[in-house]
Amino acid sequence: MKQERLNKLEAVAQELLSRIIFEEIEDSEKIFWIITILWTKISPDLSYLDVYISSFKNKEILAHTLARHWYDIQKRINKELPIRKLPKVRFRYNDEWEVAGNINKLINDLEIKD
Repeated sequence: MKQERLNKLEAVAQELLSRIIFEEIEDSEKIFWIITILWTKISPDLSYLDVYISSFKNKEILAHTLARHWYDIQKRINKELPIRKLPKVRFRYNDEWEVAGNINKLINDLEIKD
C-alpha cells in the first residue's frame, strides 16, 4: 500500500481509537486524567496497528487497562475501519514527553554563573 494511503489510514485510525478508548474505559478522566494517542503506525502489509499512548496519571496501569479492553476495542476498530484487511491493534506506552519534560526541568534548575 502506498505511503500516502497508509498516512490517511493512520489518521483515521487515530481518530477512531481516541473516541473508542474514551467510550470503552469508564471513568478514564478520573483514573488517567488524560489519555493521549501520540501517533499510530500501520505496518505496510496492514497486519498491525501500533498505537503509541501516554497519560498524565497512573501510567503504570494504563497498559493493563487497555489490555483488559483490547478485545472490545479491536472489535470496534474492525467494524469501523474502512479497509478489507484489518490490522491487529497493539498498544505501546510512550514516555518521550515525560523524558523531555525531565530534561527541560533539569536545564531550568541549573544555576548559571556569570
